[in-house]
Amino acid sequence: MTIKHNHPITLHTRIKTLLDIDQEAVIAALIKLNNNFSKLKNPILRKLFAGRVSIADACRISHCDPAVFLNSMKALGFSLGEDDKERIVPSGQIDFTRVAKHMELDARTYLKRGTDPLKDILNLVGKLAKGDRLKIICAFEPVPLINLLNEKGYLCHVEAVDEHLFYTWFEKNEEGSAGLDFAAEAAVSDDGQVFELALKRIEPHKIKYVDVRFLEMPQPMLVILEAVGELASGEALYVYHKKVPVLLFAELDKRGLSYVLSDKSATEYDLLIYRNERK
Repeated sequence: MTIKHNHPITLHTRIKTLLDIDQEAVIAALIKLNNNFSKLKNPILRKLFAGRVSIADACRISHCDPAVFLNSMKALGFSLGEDDKERIVPSGQIDFTRVAKHMELDARTYLKRGTDPLKDILNLVGKLAKGDRLKIICAFEPVPLINLLNEKGYLCHVEAVDEHLFYTWFEKNEEGSAGLDFAAEAAVSDDGQVFELALKRIEPHKIKYVDVRFLEMPQPMLVILEAVGELASGEALYVYHKKVPVLLFAELDKRGLSYVLSDKSATEYDLLIYRNERK
């Protein structure tokens, strides 16, 4: 079955655009192409990532050749936009034919202990010189980390060994790659005063609550982003968390949401996320 609407697409087209035209046909075609796309069957993951991820992003993350991807969509009835008829970029960005110094971190050991590997990962990233690589071993695709480091100028390559094992490589592209400045950590209020002031500005009936302290990664971030996506103007989400969710802050910034974090203890944090009233 082909899609009747001859919709032009390019590598910059969002996955959501494809799904909006014929979700069932597109997902079936992509799964046949690469089983990594079976994640699109999950409504939470689909809603979270489809609107933000382009065809180029999806190919890079899922280690799929963009030319093959686009051809599979052409078979459904999509047409190629002018930008991509003559130029199809190869899959992957890291040249593995070049021998390079690399470090490695197995995030699975952290998750088994119930701890967050982010700080150690960022410490290793900070030690990379131009051309150096970092290999992260994980049970899932660390998409938020991928997005964050891509924005900072790091190359990325994801290898899906099987359904529960992913190797994610990062390479420092140039000596002047932007540093990892997580100013969002300044949102932590030591005495809780800033948090309480923000809380008082919101009407009690406009506050929704969610507890992610007992969820395994990456579920806390998925649950929170799903909930904040439904916030209306003037509403807030009160989150009970067990750590400082630095990668979440980057996503909230992209969505124009405000937030403040209260440090209760080493394993207890209250996070308030809110959408400012429109004037």
